[in-house]
Amino acid sequence: MNKVQKTIINKMAEGYTQREVAEYLKQRNLRPHSLSTVEKEVNKLKKIHGAKTTVHLFVLLLRQGFLKD
Repeated sequence: MNKVQKTIINKMAEGYTQREVAEYLKQRNLRPHSLSTVEKEVNKLKKIHGAKTTVHLFVLLLRQGFLKD
């Protein structure tokens, strides 16, 4: 998982929406930071981990140790 993906996942785990994550990245001059990029990165992670939904992705990431419970 790259730095942008980690940031996206961590912020979404804190309750941020994808739009809020994009704004968070933009405010910190982290690139890429568009809403489209956030959506694409989430979809890439879902595909990599075999998740059907975003909720399923977070359950899988939690089980795999990418997120602290």
